Amino acid sequence: MNWKTLCKISLVCGVCCASNFAGQAQQRAQTDTPAVQTPAPLPEVRLDGNYFSAGGKRFLPVGVNWVPAKAAMQWPYQWNPVDIEADFAQMHALGVNTIRLDLVWSWFEPRPDDYNPEAFRQMDALISLADKYKIYLHPEMLIGGEVGEAYWDVPYRQGRNPHSDPYMLRLETDFAQELARHFGKSSAILSWDLTDEPPFWIVAGTTTDSMAINWTRLITGALRRYDTLHPLVVGTSMEDVGHGSFRPDLLKNEVDFFSVHPYTIYSPKLFPDPMLSERQTYGAAFETALTEGAGHPAMIQEVGASSAQYKPEAIAAYERTALYSGLGAGANGFLLWCYTDAAPAQYAKVPYLRSPHETQFGIVTWDRKERPAAKMLTAFSKTTGGMDLTGIEPAPAEVGLLVPNEWSKPYGDASHFGLTGPEYAPYTSTVEGGAVNGQEPTKYADDNARLMGAWLSSYILTRRAGMKAEFPREYDNWQKYPMLVMASPLTSTDVAMVHVHSDFWSKAKAYVENGGVVYASVSADAAIPDMDELFGARLVDGAPAREVTLKIVAPLGGLKPGDTFTYSASADAMTQWTATLQVDGGQVIAVDQDGRPALVAHSLGRGKTLLSAYPIEMYLANQPAAFEGKDASHRIYQALREWAGIKTTVWTDDSSVEASALNAKDHGYLVVVNHSAQSKQVTIHTSLPVRTLIRVTADGKMAVPQQQSGWSLQLDPYDGAVLDWK
Repeated sequence: MNWKTLCKISLVCGVCCASNFAGQAQQRAQTDTPAVQTPAPLPEVRLDGNYFSAGGKRFLPVGVNWVPAKAAMQWPYQWNPVDIEADFAQMHALGVNTIRLDLVWSWFEPRPDDYNPEAFRQMDALISLADKYKIYLHPEMLIGGEVGEAYWDVPYRQGRNPHSDPYMLRLETDFAQELARHFGKSSAILSWDLTDEPPFWIVAGTTTDSMAINWTRLITGALRRYDTLHPLVVGTSMEDVGHGSFRPDLLKNEVDFFSVHPYTIYSPKLFPDPMLSERQTYGAAFETALTEGAGHPAMIQEVGASSAQYKPEAIAAYERTALYSGLGAGANGFLLWCYTDAAPAQYAKVPYLRSPHETQFGIVTWDRKERPAAKMLTAFSKTTGGMDLTGIEPAPAEVGLLVPNEWSKPYGDASHFGLTGPEYAPYTSTVEGGAVNGQEPTKYADDNARLMGAWLSSYILTRRAGMKAEFPREYDNWQKYPMLVMASPLTSTDVAMVHVHSDFWSKAKAYVENGGVVYASVSADAAIPDMDELFGARLVDGAPAREVTLKIVAPLGGLKPGDTFTYSASADAMTQWTATLQVDGGQVIAVDQDGRPALVAHSLGRGKTLLSAYPIEMYLANQPAAFEGKDASHRIYQALREWAGIKTTVWTDDSSVEASALNAKDHGYLVVVNHSAQSKQVTIHTSLPVRTLIRVTADGKMAVPQQQSGWSLQLDPYDGAVLDWK
C-alpha cells in the first residue's frame, strides 16, 4: 500500500471518526441541554388614534435614547456584541420597552452608492436582541448631529447642503429606500425617525421652510416605496418653540406623529427658573400641547439633565414631573436622554472633550450603576404599563390658545391673503419677499420669544386655574372651545408673525355673541378693529409702566374688591407699556396704580369678554421663578371661567397640582401632578360620572378615598399619579 493510499484511508477514517463524534455530541446535546430557540418576534406596531398599538393592544413606548458608554457614537465601528447585549439586558430589567438609536450614515454608506454589508448585519443583530429582550427599536436615519457640538459628516458631502443639494438629496433618498427594503417588514421597529434634531447642525442657519418641507417629503416618499408598516417622524428639538424650519405645522402632511425634545434647562430666556420649578416642569406638557395642535399626536422623544450639573435626585424629580405632566397633555411616548453616562475614557475625545455636561446624562453610570432616574423610569413604566388604553383619548380642552396663521404657515404662503381674480397687480410683501424675489428671509427670533413667553404663561395660568388648554390654529375650528385666551402679542399690530389677522376679530365677535368667552391682554402696540363692540372699551393711547398694581374694585367670580395683583414691567419697551382705555359699555373690574381701567368685563349676546390693559402674561414670562412665589394671576382666568359658567373636566383645590383626563365612553384615567416642592394633600373635583377611583402604581392598585367635596389624594413633591376611574 503506497503513501497516497494510506493518506486516503487515514483521511476517510478521520472524517468518519469526526462525523461519528459530531453525531454523538449532537445526540448528547439534544439529551442534556435544550435547543437554542429563536425568540418570538415582537408584534407589529401601528398608530391607533392618539396612541401606538402592538398586536391589537395599545401601549405607551417608555424608554431611553441609547448611546453605548465605552464606544459612544463609534459603537458601529467598535462593535462589541457582549457589551451591547448587557445593555439590552439591563434596559429590559429597568422596564424599558423602546430605545431610540443612531444609524450613522457614513457607516452604512461610506462611499456614494456603496453600502456596507456589515452595517446591515449589525442592524439584524440589534433586531434579534430587540425580539429577545422585548424592546422596540426607534432608529434615527441620516445622523449628522447627536451628542455635544459634533456633526458626524459623510466624506462626500464636500460643503453641499444636505437639505437642498440635488446630489445629496438623491443619496439620502436612496439610503432611506435601502433601509426600508432591508427592514421594512421588521416588527421590532417601532418607527423610523428621519434624523436627529434637524436642521442638520452644519447648515442650520441656511435651511428654509421650503427646504425642510421638500427634504421631509422626499425622505418619507422613499421610505414608503418599500415600507408601509412603520409610522414616520422627524426627531425635532425645540423647532416648535423656536419657530424653526422643521416646526410641526410644516411637517404635518409628511409624517405620522410628532416629537418634542423639551430641554427647558437650556432655554433660559423662555424658562428663567431653576430646573425644579413650576414653569420648567410644565415645559414638556407645554411643548406637547403646542405641537399636537398641528394635527398629530406627539412623543416626548428626549428629555433629561446631566448629573455633571444637577443632583441626581433632583433630575429624577424633574423628569418624573415632566413625564406625568406630558402624559396628561396627551403625549404618546416617553424616552429619556439617555441610558448611560459616557465612560471616562471618552472624556478625552470629542465631542465629550468639549462638552462636559454631555458626559453624565445617563440614568445609569458608565459601569451600569443605577441612578435615581433609573428607579423613577422603572416605576413610571410599570405604572403606565398597568393602564388599559382601549378607546382612550385625551379629554377635550376648555381653552384655546390661538396660534396665528402667520406663525404656523410656511414662509411665502399667500393662501390667506384675500386676493382673488386677475385684476390685481402682483403683491410682494416687504417682509416676506424672499419667497419670490430672492431677498433674505426676515428673522423673527426676538418676536417669537415674546410670543412663546406669553403662550407659556397663559398655558400655566390655565392649568393653575383648573382648565385644560390646547393650541388651535387660526384657520382651524377654534370655535369649539368654550374660551379663548388672546394674550399680548396676539393682540398687537407690528410684526405679523405674532398676531392674528385683522378679520379674526369679526369672527371673535360672532363667537362671543353665540356664547363664547374671550380673554385678551393688550399693551401699547395693540390694534383691534371695532374693539369697543367686542370688549366694551377702546384704545386711547399708551403709557410707560414700571411697577404695576391691579386693584379689584368690583366682584367677578372669586375676585373680591380689595384683591390686588402686582407686576414689574420695563418702561424701555413699548410692548410692555399699558394700553390706556376708554370704557364704552363695559364694567371696570380693576384699576391700576393711577386709577385707570385695568380689567374691563363685558357681556355680548350670549357670551362674555374680559380685557386686561396690561400684558400680564409677558410680565410673568420675564420674571425669574415667577410661579414659585405668591403670584395669583391664575385667579383672573379662574374668575372669568366662574363668571361665564364654564364647566371643566377635572381640577384640584391647589393651583400647583394639575389634573388632566384621558377618557373613553364610561371610564378612563385622571393624571394628577404636583409641580411644587411641598407634599400636597389635595381634593380632586370632576364633572365626569366617577363612581370609583383607583390609583394605579408600580406596586399595584389602591382605592382613592371619596369625601363629600371630592376625592382625597396625597402627593409627594414633584410626584404624579394615575387614577383609574369608572
